[in-house]
Amino acid sequence: MNQSSILRFSTADIPERDRLATFREVFGRGVANMDITPLAEECHAAIELHVLPGASVMWGSNSAHRFDKGRDLGKSDDDCVLAWATSPGLFRHLGKEITVGAGPAVLMSCADKASVENALPIQHVTLKVPRAALKPRIVGLEDTFMRPVPAESDALRLLKSYLETLRTDCPAASIELQHTIVLHICDLITLALGATRDGTELARDRGLRATRLNAMKKYALSRLGDPSLSVNDVARSQGVSPRYVQKLFESEGKTFSSFLLQARLSLAHRRLSDPTWAPLLISAIAADCGFGDLSYFNQSFRRRYGETPSDVRNGACSRRQK
Repeated sequence: MNQSSILRFSTADIPERDRLATFREVFGRGVANMDITPLAEECHAAIELHVLPGASVMWGSNSAHRFDKGRDLGKSDDDCVLAWATSPGLFRHLGKEITVGAGPAVLMSCADKASVENALPIQHVTLKVPRAALKPRIVGLEDTFMRPVPAESDALRLLKSYLETLRTDCPAASIELQHTIVLHICDLITLALGATRDGTELARDRGLRATRLNAMKKYALSRLGDPSLSVNDVARSQGVSPRYVQKLFESEGKTFSSFLLQARLSLAHRRLSDPTWAPLLISAIAADCGFGDLSYFNQSFRRRYGETPSDVRNGACSRRQK
């Protein structure tokens, strides 16, 4: 399978009387292996779980609840979970009890009992990776459990940014790229928690370069409509040289210019396929996607998709009328 597995769940899609029971069954037993106790009258929750080869990432939100995980000797779950949230949470794990505020992250062992509760509505991110993937990289891995990673940590900040971009891009990634993404995630966790000497060098070379490239792509994608956007602009935004920007893109087998062209063509194709953009002239869509030369846009579009912009728009209109 070339795409990552994604599970989405929301109590908003369930009758109110069934929400808690369904939340307990689908999320509590099916996903997290936890018992769920509401701490308020209302019960609302939503999750988006991306399962990658060797890791999983979950974005979630819920009303006030307590989540209790027992140690099930019948199951092998020797993974680690790194979590952070927008509101304070109370963590009980490995004989410790700490309150972690908004922003910092905390690492826990899935093989041991744990209890997490939030007294206020919360948004959270949970990143799960095998202990075996981290142990060779991190000095005294078990000592880092229940030791909050400060929100201002550069590595944690970069990890958060990397995951947010992956939330959009990863579903379309090939299985090979997904394996690379997991390596980058482990690199950033390694830097956040404290790597061995060899692990630090490897993580900095691989994980930080990937995160820098990711930030460059985000900046470029946010300014696709600017026809003057150049590699120099991206370099200034990141405080690096234009040559360094080119080198990072070349490490993926492409140039900055080819990345920018592909992104602009993809945006134009989506808009031409969307009936809500039908009132806008094709030339206006091309200009809005950063193409200053309509002839170049038409040639590039046909070379990329094997049909003209008009063909794509007419096809979308025909499908809508059926």
